[in-house]
Amino acid sequence: MLTIFIPPAFSSASEYSVRPFLMDKVAGPRDIIEETVLLTNESKFTKYVVYATVNEISVDTKGEIKEFVTPVMTDRTNTITSWIEVTRGRIEILPGDKKEIPVTFRINPLAKPGEYHAFIGFVPAKNRDIAEDIAMKGEADGVVVKITVADQRADSMKIAGFLVDRFITDDDKKKISIVVENLGDIPSAPSGEVIFYDSRGSEIGSVQVNSEAKVIEPGETVTLTSEVPIDDKLGRFKANVSLQYGKNMGASLHDTTFFYMMPIHLLVTIFGGILIVVILVTLLLRRTFSRDNYNDEDGEEVLMYVREGHTQNPKEHDIDLKNKTQ
Repeated sequence: MLTIFIPPAFSSASEYSVRPFLMDKVAGPRDIIEETVLLTNESKFTKYVVYATVNEISVDTKGEIKEFVTPVMTDRTNTITSWIEVTRGRIEILPGDKKEIPVTFRINPLAKPGEYHAFIGFVPAKNRDIAEDIAMKGEADGVVVKITVADQRADSMKIAGFLVDRFITDDDKKKISIVVENLGDIPSAPSGEVIFYDSRGSEIGSVQVNSEAKVIEPGETVTLTSEVPIDDKLGRFKANVSLQYGKNMGASLHDTTFFYMMPIHLLVTIFGGILIVVILVTLLLRRTFSRDNYNDEDGEEVLMYVREGHTQNPKEHDIDLKNKTQ
């Protein structure tokens, strides 16, 4: 049988086909995926010489190819074309024949999460250069590849310390320190608030934390600061911190601490008041008791009592109170 090679410009599109049209895969770093592409030559007389091409593409919201991207291999962690292995040699398909071509997707160990698109063309052409030129023009038959690299990184943070001075006596001691440690693999900017309660459990104020959205890198420990918003109050208080982080702020952190507000000016005022009260009470008591004290210069009679049964006959050792000359 006479076999004639016909360039693709003159070949019938129905004679040659590539299946499947689409490969949609979900993978993780270091994954290896084995697939097969079926090339079919339905011509009775024509032999096709095919070259495989691999191009990165961009797609629109409907999944259709917008453009072919010029190959750039600067970063293999996010370059899908560097993950695709397919034969680079001539592929000959005889009339009426079918050929299975193995394709391997070897995901980079450090592949970044996201969606990646590529086009694997199987182009009938005289040589590889022509085949690649046809593929870049978007005129080749082939397979559209979509690989979604799942995000397997851990998102984990913890509050390593929540510090407020035990006794707050002035504005210099109102500083709040929240020590946050990023234990995961993803940078994050936690945010939230500190809510303050009095000794009865009633909320009396709050303050925002990390309103500037400071990002904490993996393995990094950062101290977020703020200030106690309570003024001119005396007593024991509770501070409760609540932070959110992660994707859509879906994770949260909580901690609680207690402290005492003891403003110096209030203490001085209270102490001064107590001191004045003590002085007034002391003076009042002294005045009251001074009136009841015995004073021998007043000429008041002093009553003398004789115990019952005591003889009226004086003894030598007795004192005769009636004898005034003695």
